[in-house]
Amino acid sequence: MTRWLRTAGSFGLTFVLVMTVTFIALEALPGDAASLRAGFDGGSGRDAAVREALNLDRPWPERYVAWWSGLLQGDLGVSLREDRPVASIVLERLPVTAALAGLAFVFSTTAGVLLGAWAAFRAGSGIDRGVRAFTAVGLAMPEFWFGFLLLLLFAVEFAWLPLFGLPPGGGVWATLQHLLLPAVTLAVPRAARQARVVRALVLESRREAWLRTAVSKGAGTGRLRRQAVLAALPGALPLLALDLGGLLTGTIVVEQVFGLPGLGALLIGGISARDVPVVQGVTLLAVGVFLVVNLMSDLLQQALDPRLRDA
Repeated sequence: MTRWLRTAGSFGLTFVLVMTVTFIALEALPGDAASLRAGFDGGSGRDAAVREALNLDRPWPERYVAWWSGLLQGDLGVSLREDRPVASIVLERLPVTAALAGLAFVFSTTAGVLLGAWAAFRAGSGIDRGVRAFTAVGLAMPEFWFGFLLLLLFAVEFAWLPLFGLPPGGGVWATLQHLLLPAVTLAVPRAARQARVVRALVLESRREAWLRTAVSKGAGTGRLRRQAVLAALPGALPLLALDLGGLLTGTIVVEQVFGLPGLGALLIGGISARDVPVVQGVTLLAVGVFLVVNLMSDLLQQALDPRLRDA
């Protein structure tokens, strides 16, 4: 019970700190939504009136407390730029980012686990050296550069896949075609990191006493490999959770490269317009997902590894 209280307290403190830092960072930026809107509408003389209409004439600590008060009542506030509830704006953009993040996670986890296990079972071979070279290159490549490279090759040179955005009419197959390149862009560096960790964990599990005993008793190679991979997976769960939780915000740069109307574009637009409620709403969702995914990973890791339950 004490451990769970400690975990819950740690997650709660992390959540409050991230939201506070986000709010203060936006306050520190020059200008605000009122000055931007007044300038667009034809002059700085309207600045005071617009500031009062947007409640920006109140001190920032008062607005910060008001935001938390609204959040505790399930209200994320109203966008200063669009004059609409933040919750509805976020929910409109969420499906694009969730689909992209989910597809990237499936690609990265499948490739990372398979390549890491393959390299571990062929340690010292050309396959192992090839996988390690892939992990080095995958971790070194900037995502935006890799995304542009994929666009140039598969959308411009060969014209096999769409270039930007999403299909106007929707459709599952057409949407998947538009999401394929950005998903691969996100998946490659994560697959490289996962392959490196899984390789090390599988090599370690192969040195366990129970596995050496099974080998001495003549257990089949296929069964031994499955057992070695299964024994290594609990150790890889924290990394998988970090990748899954971080993908919601990790899509920001890639969404800009591929022109996708997801949470990344919403966040960038909110920061540019000093739309604090929108930025806080997107940050709230990202931090919440990250913390929940890591909590579930902790629970699953304890369920799969009895040694952690007694720790």
